[in-house]
Amino acid sequence: MQAPKNTPVWPLLAGALAMASFVSMDATVKSLAPRYDALQLAFFRFASGALFAIALWARVRSPMPVRSEWRFHGWRIALLLGCLVGYFHALTLLPLAQAVAMSYVAPIATSLLAMLVLRERPSPWIWLALAFGVAGVGVALWPELQEPAGSRQLEGLVAAGLSALAFSGVMILARRQAQRDSVWTILLLQNVGPALLLAVPAALAWRPLDPGDLPVIALTGAFATVGLLSLTWAFTHLEATRVAPLEYTSFVWAVLLGYLLFGEVPTATTAASAALIVAGCLLLLRR
Repeated sequence: MQAPKNTPVWPLLAGALAMASFVSMDATVKSLAPRYDALQLAFFRFASGALFAIALWARVRSPMPVRSEWRFHGWRIALLLGCLVGYFHALTLLPLAQAVAMSYVAPIATSLLAMLVLRERPSPWIWLALAFGVAGVGVALWPELQEPAGSRQLEGLVAAGLSALAFSGVMILARRQAQRDSVWTILLLQNVGPALLLAVPAALAWRPLDPGDLPVIALTGAFATVGLLSLTWAFTHLEATRVAPLEYTSFVWAVLLGYLLFGEVPTATTAASAALIVAGCLLLLRR
């Protein structure tokens, strides 16, 4: 049965798929983190993503941006580069769920920036959804805040928080560019650009590549591609303020993957946090 034209369900599902894909990418990167540093991990992500992006773009040959739009793509590439290098550094220092939880500064900043930059006016339900999400993250982080933070943990938390602020800028520019350029063009530029910029820095700090890691690196690019395509499609059909709170669903995936892949056992506070996050996302279905 086809959804009515005005329903936000399909864009919201696309946004949720994007978040699940991005957390799956985080998990693959974390599995590589003991053997490579953040710069090399970021290069792996963008280089593998570029292979998928080039293949997809070659099939449709979507036009390149007009001259006036290139600077916006440049800003987004720079923010995305800083965002992922910082976040991958955090993944080398923190548990997966904690790193993802710290990234939830981004939806709040995105909603605020959308009002200032895109002139969007969110409904009261958006603010309630954000409040539920923040409450869920607070419940998840509360046990950690009771313990004295070591220098490495603090470094990881700061890196994840700064990465989240950069990602909010990425989200705003994604919403803007999604109205002007083809999703295939955006996918191409947002993978090839950072890969080229990272090539030299990554080479200077290069660690020998284990051939057994190649499938995991390819999987990283695949997850990133699905995530970016889904997120861009969601932004073409829905305001940034409604898509942003969907990032909270990624915490549920982070807990699940953290348990299955890294033996991080979820607690009662994690379950309470997930319940609040899901409740916040369900509010997005209301107008």
